[in-house]
Amino acid sequence: MACASSAKSKERMAGKVEGLKELERKLAKLGDFPKDMSKELRAANRRIARIGGRVIKNKLPQGGDEFVVYKKRRKGIQRDGQAVIEKTIPKGTLRRSIRVWNSRGSKVNVQVGPRRGGSVRFDGYFAPWVESGNVGKKRRTVGSRFYDKIEPAIKLIRPRLQQIQLVSYRRIYGTYVNRLK
Repeated sequence: MACASSAKSKERMAGKVEGLKELERKLAKLGDFPKDMSKELRAANRRIARIGGRVIKNKLPQGGDEFVVYKKRRKGIQRDGQAVIEKTIPKGTLRRSIRVWNSRGSKVNVQVGPRRGGSVRFDGYFAPWVESGNVGKKRRTVGSRFYDKIEPAIKLIRPRLQQIQLVSYRRIYGTYVNRLK
């Protein structure tokens, strides 16, 4: 009895698939659909992130003085009483360090914010300390003019950027849907 029921189920599974030719035709129209679409989505995300970067830069205060980083060696003082300067960070570096870059492991997403690396003039390695105020874990920069400026600016602009992203995604998806018809 078990053999008869399995034979009937095999007959049902081996039935004819309707619409296969139409599906193959639509797939042929796609071409390099995922690759092209991901490029367009990333380009749209970069344009949107640049808007956010400009807003963040405008929220940061201008001016200030050069920032001197001392070597940490016996509390930054040599034997003769002179401090050892490791590097001098020019004014405006935090503002210049805000950039847009591609996210690792994603073909579509980008990130915006202070970027580490590059020349001293564009290196935002100190941005987390300035933003959250925990230099030396003593919250020394809480009174700084730059304290807590980046995150509120991002939170303020995020809903508007999401609306722009939704509109651009609908436009991009619409072009690819029209190709399938």
